[in-house]
Amino acid sequence: MKYFFSLILFITLSIGAYSQHVDDWKITATDFSEPYFGITIANGMIGLVSSPEPMKIKDVVLNGVYDAYERGRVANILKGFNFVDMDLKVDGNRVNKSSISNYSQTLDMRNAVLITKFSLDKKLEVIHEVRALRHLPFTSLINVSLKALSNISVRSINNIKAPNHLGDVRNTYAVIERPHISIPLMSSQANSPTGKVKVATSVSYIVPNNHFFAKEVTHIDWDYNMHYMTFVKDLQAGEKFEFAVVGSEISSTEVPDALNEAERLTLFATLEGTDRLLQKHNAVWKELWKSDIIIEGNTQDQQDIHSFLYHLYSFARANTAYSLSPMGLSGLGYNGHIFWDTEVWMFPPLVMLQPEIAKSLLEYRWEMLDMAKYNAFAHGYKGAMFPWESAGTCRLA
Repeated sequence: MKYFFSLILFITLSIGAYSQHVDDWKITATDFSEPYFGITIANGMIGLVSSPEPMKIKDVVLNGVYDAYERGRVANILKGFNFVDMDLKVDGNRVNKSSISNYSQTLDMRNAVLITKFSLDKKLEVIHEVRALRHLPFTSLINVSLKALSNISVRSINNIKAPNHLGDVRNTYAVIERPHISIPLMSSQANSPTGKVKVATSVSYIVPNNHFFAKEVTHIDWDYNMHYMTFVKDLQAGEKFEFAVVGSEISSTEVPDALNEAERLTLFATLEGTDRLLQKHNAVWKELWKSDIIIEGNTQDQQDIHSFLYHLYSFARANTAYSLSPMGLSGLGYNGHIFWDTEVWMFPPLVMLQPEIAKSLLEYRWEMLDMAKYNAFAHGYKGAMFPWESAGTCRLA
């Protein structure tokens, strides 16, 4: 058993400022001084990398999508649109790390959610939750709960930002009107750095019991790389207000018309509503955690084991034919490439605990087999020669 633990140890991420009080399911940060390495919320297809700034996401990483940019002459895993960023203004003043107190970030590994909490003077308490929905592989949900401590005016600003490496960015906004509901739909599409892949994202609001909330929303084209939708809510002391932002991101690697699919998935999730989305997300994670490793003794050891498994389960997915990079969906570490590390260190625990996910890792190699045979031929060998590292460019079309 000790040997098995040493295998899965290799897939943990450095999480910097995280963890003081030890909970075997939760990792909490309260110190956001440098260095900050962040944590990733992922569902096997989308990785959302946390930021030290409140209500921000540093990067959105798309599994299975590769293009040549930033480093070297090889294809790197693609950072897509950041559709998860949010800003708050309270009485006209923007909220940031220097203006808040009681600031914490907690990764709840049992339910795969990043929970941010903070207070603003004696004006506002905020709870902000981010999920990459497990049952909807291209969709994420951001839940926000506001509690006014005094009479205040709150402006929520929800952004779509294009990283500089995406080209020919096109931004759109529409209100989908039906007799029983109106839905604000903010979307963007762009080309990958070489233009071979199209990436699209779409976001909307979910406000409980307000089916015509779109009439309260304003859309702003900020510049070429960013646009946002915003609304203002006046709150009385003691009043609570909850809303959610739901968004989807997908590329032409998955479907021919990425923009249409992103919008359709976002509309579907919006109509599902927050309660159903949370119920289904939690149910899938509950099923995943039926395959757990329980140890006796030090709580820190149990938390470490849950962290190892959480990252394995978050960065891979059944029925995809996608494999695991050493750094998963946490960014450009190892260029997002697949190495022999996958089969040596990460495949064995998945075979025992999540065989359907392990099957996807094997399918990735199977789809590359003809290219591996060509690689052997080109280097004067018989049989199949899998490369030291590979990406989507090495998979069959």
